[in-house]
Amino acid sequence: MLTTTVDLLRHGEVTGGRCYRGSTDDPLTEKGWQQMQEKLSDCTGWDLLISSPLSRCSAFAQQLAQQQNYPLHCLEAIQEIHFGDWEGKKASQIDDSLLDLFYANPFEYTPPNGECFSQFQSRVLTAWEALLQQHQGKKILLITHAGVMRVILSQILGMNIASMFKLKIDYACLSRIECFYSTESDNFLQLIQHG
Repeated sequence: MLTTTVDLLRHGEVTGGRCYRGSTDDPLTEKGWQQMQEKLSDCTGWDLLISSPLSRCSAFAQQLAQQQNYPLHCLEAIQEIHFGDWEGKKASQIDDSLLDLFYANPFEYTPPNGECFSQFQSRVLTAWEALLQQHQGKKILLITHAGVMRVILSQILGMNIASMFKLKIDYACLSRIECFYSTESDNFLQLIQHG
């Protein structure tokens, strides 16, 4: 049976502190670089790297690809959701009732001038399905964002969208997914490790 392994890695700590960063292109801090290097210290052997084009992911991906001679593809579809008017703001700077609406049902409430969650989910899952189809039998490192990882993991685990926020995804969080291909039925995906 053909198996594809995908390691999902969230970027490390970013300059500017914790905020609704979304599509804002802030770079990693020195600590952020260390977090990602330490997380992957015992990991090797990928066939290719796929990265969000935002610098907090792509700068590390480019360095790793050069050092280890991995092919690298940057993919816009796996960059973080755009938070609109919330971009760059801390939670304390946003009305609590609006945050509650978003976390209770992101399909029903979009941050002002932000990306609709259904569009975000659709672009991520479309890219995810294409990745699994195009790279069958490969071992892939996908360097991305917490929101992207939550969408993928909630899909695999059959979670409803409101529950996806219960998935803790720290800086440099690493999750491994295996996809087993079948000609007779749907592919079987399994979360092998998380954290």
